[in-house]
Amino acid sequence: MQTVNASNRSGFESLLRVYRETDLSQEKTRILGSLASCPDPNIILEVLNFILSPEVRSQDAVFGLAVCREGRETAWTWLKENWEHIWKTYGSGFLVTQFVSAIVSPFASFEKVKEVEDFFTTRLKPSITRTLKQSIERVNINAEWVQSIQNEEYLAEAVKELAYRKY
Repeated sequence: MQTVNASNRSGFESLLRVYRETDLSQEKTRILGSLASCPDPNIILEVLNFILSPEVRSQDAVFGLAVCREGRETAWTWLKENWEHIWKTYGSGFLVTQFVSAIVSPFASFEKVKEVEDFFTTRLKPSITRTLKQSIERVNINAEWVQSIQNEEYLAEAVKELAYRKY
């Protein structure tokens, strides 16, 4: 499967064309995942806006949420800016929880936990409470792991030893 990157805008347009031309649902979901993997924030924003368009079936939108590490902040900002529309479109069902989980869970900082909690304080609905709690728990776990790695005194030495070990 082709992926999209910042140096290959034509890759994005090519995949988008294939998405629009194919009738195969499985192909469309693979393409959405490939489009979202781009590290270019501008393309990620286009993909995120595209998944809210009538061209994408609502149950397929979640495949376009699998953004790469470089796109996490873009996706988070997009979610906040589009939350009302997402809530109105996807309501209290399973799909809205996927938006929360896919965009929030990959973060790995205690600052992001606070930011997410602050955002959802006035927007919390019973149907997303559990998913939001689980997503915040995942971010806390990720942040604790990052912190433990950063505090590991001999990590660089261990990695170097493993990298040059002759097997």
